[in-house]
Amino acid sequence: MELRGWLSREELVNLYREAAGFIHVGEEDFGISMVEALASGTPVIALSRGGALDIVRDGQDGVLIDRAEIGLLRSAVRHVAETQWDSELLHRRALDFSAERFVERFGDILRIALSAR
Repeated sequence: MELRGWLSREELVNLYREAAGFIHVGEEDFGISMVEALASGTPVIALSRGGALDIVRDGQDGVLIDRAEIGLLRSAVRHVAETQWDSELLHRRALDFSAERFVERFGDILRIALSAR
């Protein structure tokens, strides 16, 4: 294991791409790092709360665990290591959270709101 300081965007992308999995056991409203990992084709292990519930589909994009407990984490890591993940499918999942997709969905909401007037 290696602890690193600041990384360039290119270095970070390469690390995500080379990783067998990405562990995120914090609770956040969104969690952009999980989307970045998926965009690089890397499955995610995350707590089943907060933004992870919107980003990671358990068994499809990674593994969700109930608690940051060593036994659950070990089991999730083993599951990720033993599963054949389709990096292209993981990448496409990340596209659901792209700026373009956000603008598209927000535009839809505005059109519906304006047509209801």
